Amino acid sequence: MVRRNLILAGILLLIVILIGSTGLYLLGLLAPEGPDWTLAQCVYMVVITLTTVGYGEIIDLASVPGARLFTVIVLFSGLGVSAYFLSTLTAFLVEGELNNLFWRKKMKKEIAKLSGHIIICGGGRVGRYIMDEFFAVGRSFVLIEQDERKILEMQESMGTFPALAGDATQESYLADAGVACAGGLISALADDKDNLCVVVTSRQLNPAIRILSRCGDHQFSKKLQMIGAKVIIPNFIGGLRMASQMLRPRVVDYLDTMLRDKDGVVRIEEVTVPEGSGLTGRTIESLQLRQHGNLLLLAVVRADSPHPLYNPDVAYIIQAGDSLVFQAYLDSLARFRAAYI
Repeated sequence: MVRRNLILAGILLLIVILIGSTGLYLLGLLAPEGPDWTLAQCVYMVVITLTTVGYGEIIDLASVPGARLFTVIVLFSGLGVSAYFLSTLTAFLVEGELNNLFWRKKMKKEIAKLSGHIIICGGGRVGRYIMDEFFAVGRSFVLIEQDERKILEMQESMGTFPALAGDATQESYLADAGVACAGGLISALADDKDNLCVVVTSRQLNPAIRILSRCGDHQFSKKLQMIGAKVIIPNFIGGLRMASQMLRPRVVDYLDTMLRDKDGVVRIEEVTVPEGSGLTGRTIESLQLRQHGNLLLLAVVRADSPHPLYNPDVAYIIQAGDSLVFQAYLDSLARFRAAYI
């Protein structure tokens, strides 16, 4: 609203200056023995008149009939426009700076409360899809995006979330986003070199953090993997998705329906068994998963083996470090975690 008013006031002020300058120039040009006024002199005369700086008449208005009367008309009509422009400009500067200041302070306070959150670097198309999923499952995150206007637009359309307006490749912004206590980081910047910079800096600030990185070049991805980042290549994933859609369309549609269902949020999730958990030493059969809601155990990933145990036997004894992979409603999974973790 303030921006629109400022544009309107600027247009009105330019119109007054244009009319005043043109009017003086034509009066001088049409006078019987008119002075040789240039258009630049007329513009200058109108500007010092409207601003009331008191430099005096740099052109001889008395020598041209009606010039002083016209100047008085310009002065009275332009004073209101000038005052409106200056007041709107002041409001724009003060309100904009104050809003930005309060917004940044609010964001920093919200980020300071977080721990174990995910940092998303880049609010482009990839970053937005990531945020949509995090909103759906209620996962806390912090966005770092250079374009502050884009952040505000996303907060208005998607809902409030902590964010920083800045360059994610800079150490200071990663530190302000709480990388030292974050549970993970996703670098979704468009440039592979920027993603590499984010990964290296994040790894230095938090050696234990889990990092995912977007990458467009398959060869370049090896550099990211050397630093311990899991790499996602959108073109590769897109190609596999298209092949899967052609070869096994019902399976892909099933997964799509699961992800897009708004009535009940169902996801494939993992539960890692910590030391001292109530799950340690128990068989899968003894958990009686149905008591906690709609839980379907798909696999167990053991800590000492990279190969999952698909559809594990009910007699399997759960150990600390195991990851149980479920297809479940999120509320059922929350009850399961509350009971055993």
